[in-house]
Amino acid sequence: MKQLIPPPLRRGLLLACLLASSLSTLAQQIKITGTVRDARSEPLPGVNLSVTRSSTGTTTGADGTFTLLLSASQRQDSLVVTAVGYTRQVLAIQDRTAFDIVLQESTSMLSEVVVVGYGTQKKVNLTGSVAAIDSKQLTNRPVTNVASALQGTMAGVTVTAASSGQPGRDGGTIRVRGIGTLNNSNAMVMVDGVISTMNNVNPDDIESISVLKDAASAAIYGSRGANGVILITTKKGKKGATQVNYRAYIGKTSATYLPDFLPSWQAASLYNQALLNEGKNARYTDAEIQKFRDGSDPYNYPNTDWLGLFYKGDGIQQNHYIDVSGGTDKTQYLFSLGGFNQNGLVKETNTKRYTFRSNISSEVAKRLKANANIAFTNTVINEPSNPYTKEFTQLVRQINRISPTIPYKFENGHYGYISDGSPMAWLEGKSFAKENYYDLAGNVGADWEPVKGLHFRPMLAYVLKIAQTKKFISDIQYYNAQGDATFYQGPNSVTDGNSVNTVVTNQYILDYSKSFGKHNFGLLAGFSQEATKYGYDEGFRKNLLNNELSEINLGSTDGQTSAGYSYELALQSYFGRFNYDYDGKYLFEANIRRDGSSRFSKANRWGVFPSFSAGWNIDREAFFQPIQHIVSSFKLRGSWGRLGNQNVTGSGTYPYYPYITTISSGQNYTFGGTSPVIAPGVSPVNGANSNIKWETSTERTVGIDATFLKGKISLTVDHFNKLTTDILLSIPVGGVYGLNSPVQNAGAVRNKGWEFTLGFNDRKGDFSYNASGNISFIRNEVTDLHGTGPIISGYTFQQVGYPINSLYGYVAEGIFQNQEEIKNHATQNTRTAPGDIKYKDLNGDGVITTADKQYLGNYFPKASFGFNLGGSWKNFDLSLFFQGAAGVKSYMDAGKIGAVSSGPGKPTSVLLDSWSTQNTSAALPRILTTYTQNDPSSMPSSFWVKNGSYLRLKNFQVGYSLPQAWLHAIRVQKVRLYYSGQNILTFSSLYKWIDPEAPNVSSIYYYPQVKTNTIGLNVTF
Repeated sequence: MKQLIPPPLRRGLLLACLLASSLSTLAQQIKITGTVRDARSEPLPGVNLSVTRSSTGTTTGADGTFTLLLSASQRQDSLVVTAVGYTRQVLAIQDRTAFDIVLQESTSMLSEVVVVGYGTQKKVNLTGSVAAIDSKQLTNRPVTNVASALQGTMAGVTVTAASSGQPGRDGGTIRVRGIGTLNNSNAMVMVDGVISTMNNVNPDDIESISVLKDAASAAIYGSRGANGVILITTKKGKKGATQVNYRAYIGKTSATYLPDFLPSWQAASLYNQALLNEGKNARYTDAEIQKFRDGSDPYNYPNTDWLGLFYKGDGIQQNHYIDVSGGTDKTQYLFSLGGFNQNGLVKETNTKRYTFRSNISSEVAKRLKANANIAFTNTVINEPSNPYTKEFTQLVRQINRISPTIPYKFENGHYGYISDGSPMAWLEGKSFAKENYYDLAGNVGADWEPVKGLHFRPMLAYVLKIAQTKKFISDIQYYNAQGDATFYQGPNSVTDGNSVNTVVTNQYILDYSKSFGKHNFGLLAGFSQEATKYGYDEGFRKNLLNNELSEINLGSTDGQTSAGYSYELALQSYFGRFNYDYDGKYLFEANIRRDGSSRFSKANRWGVFPSFSAGWNIDREAFFQPIQHIVSSFKLRGSWGRLGNQNVTGSGTYPYYPYITTISSGQNYTFGGTSPVIAPGVSPVNGANSNIKWETSTERTVGIDATFLKGKISLTVDHFNKLTTDILLSIPVGGVYGLNSPVQNAGAVRNKGWEFTLGFNDRKGDFSYNASGNISFIRNEVTDLHGTGPIISGYTFQQVGYPINSLYGYVAEGIFQNQEEIKNHATQNTRTAPGDIKYKDLNGDGVITTADKQYLGNYFPKASFGFNLGGSWKNFDLSLFFQGAAGVKSYMDAGKIGAVSSGPGKPTSVLLDSWSTQNTSAALPRILTTYTQNDPSSMPSSFWVKNGSYLRLKNFQVGYSLPQAWLHAIRVQKVRLYYSGQNILTFSSLYKWIDPEAPNVSSIYYYPQVKTNTIGLNVTF
């Protein structure tokens, strides 16, 4: 049949019909846009959005925005918003075309996925005890290290403040579930699967931190996990457009507390009183004390404010950080640079830290991914130096003991001094110490999936640590007020040290997971080998040309010395894990690891460390459904595990091979009888113990994880009982042994306690708020010392039945008021007089001796806690973080309360309330100079034990995020301005100048902790 319409026209009409149909369809489509943010109004990239009853969906971009095209019929559907770590939301679409969505963190799942040993797991499926925090709890706080940021954030994880607030030396000590050994009790730190330290990680680089607290969680790490494992995961790139983040803050630090030392006229009066108490003549006349008081003769009768002279540093610290991240479907990347600079409270104390990180991952072929991570850190620590052994802290000691009656400088310009010299002469002189650390950590790995569910993950890691140290000590000639030379501290000298440490780790893992209906299985098997090499060398010369030149080649060869040593260690491991769950209800996990260490002889080289754990998600049961609107989820779990420890603490210099005798050079021999000749040689210094074996810890844990009211409230409770046996330590031996004590398996310690974590979050309109808190109660007890004990060190001891490092001393019964009380009391000291401390005669023999000493308390708190309060309203956010400890004792040694002297000693204000015939109701005993019956160090007693409990506002932060409407025009995604304060408020019953986090021993060397006030800026492009 003849065609009525020519083909060209027919094709044109068909195209027109199709175009009309398309335009009609487009006319019926609806465009929906929106932004997804978190509770702090920060955009969330990568959030999944889908429409119910269809395949329509999208993800948010880097700025948190999204666009969806829907048909008219889909208005009756709902928009489902999901993101890992956040509570799922379902929103009705209806007539809405714009959405401003705020996602709340999913407390019930604790970010849903947490990092565990050699992998990740959903929180709901965990059977071990794992605590986790993410980057939002770490960023924007003016902390100098990761350990400080962790303080108080997790139940059972105690961060003891550093023994110094000095820049570069202010890293705290992390204890997981208390001090579980008399040996090394530090937790292991791993960064992206490589063993590292907290100091080598920029807090801004961290994505999340997981702490494996119980043996079941840590057993996969065997001997490395005996004291807990801290897994740090750094940020990685994500699919999407390139994103740039810049963070900066600048702030000023000041001392949390400084000693409340008395002015010179009061110090002189107390010194007179102390001399009179000892039957001696007063040192100062009333006229001289008046001169101290009125300042009429400032050179001969000064009132020197030594603290004011010493703490003149500006205390400025600043931090800058930038990262660039992004990626395609195949490759993702993140590069970051960081710079941190902190000036101390003392001039010439400073630290600088520069960091670089590169994390790259790529799908190089189908079923094959590769990754490469590189991190570099350069840390520089500068401080003044001096000729004493405790480095810079010796200057702190001197400034805390030199009397205000000593002039800073005489009228002739020469430094005033005591028998140890002048701390200001050393501070303002040419002496210095510099430490330069270079840390490089890199690893390359792959993930090959030959068949579905089976992954082979090899990894090679290399760590290089280089340390360069230099200490130059100038010489100083002192002169008296008349200009005559008195004593000389010298000659000048320089010491250069260098060390190189390398660690190479090979690791191979096979990981397989499979599901059969409701049965879900997981298998993991791995091999790891670690080789460590360390070398150190040092050179010393003195009598340099002058104090301006510090190069070692300018010193005299006469008296020069050199030193050095090296060692190699190896650890080989086989490990495995089996996971099973049935329908998410019944959970089981088993781990095993076999470690071989070069620290032990062949007979005891290998140790096997298993663990088992199980859990029950009761909320998955049908009988639980009637109460699920109240109790959203409820899991019961329990675990048992055994771990090992190879780290050795010995009295020798190099306890790396305790099963063989250590030989040392530089041991002199004398020959010749009446005409002796000294010949240098070598000799054994450490005894060998071929029977030494692994220290082991066995731990049982039971716990619950629950959420309430659809996840608004979360609760975690754990009870643990850990016994560490065969502890590696040196037990004192008799002098006839002739060598340092050999390391033995000679002790046992039990740690048990409870941990509680509670969280709450909610939202009312534009206002969202949250609160969380944690508390842990830990009891520590030494259960075995191999038939020895007590092991006494100063005013602490180790003894079976008592906590580690317990306070040990006499029991004070008050203060003697008259001679009659002394006569009727057990004999103490021939010099005992009214005003002295009365000690209890515990054994009733009528004489106060060391047999009357007993346990006086413990430094480690019975309860450690922290809680956080936060909220946001529109673009404003606010948070307060408190941290504290209860049931802890603090010892008031002379470094805390001061002493009296005309030179090396100065009193604090508390000594004004010392006993005298005019003040018999005084709080403190009579003050003395050389007599020791009231001295807290020579006669430690309960009189000086105080309640060290405290509550500290660790961080206060308020921020404002600029509205998105302001930023779109300049193509900026986010700008947040904030103020942050650290350590800004403390509640404590101690004397007002004592920081409750200060160390209990050697407090006179204590460089104070700092409070920090900063302003900061975060920008995302």
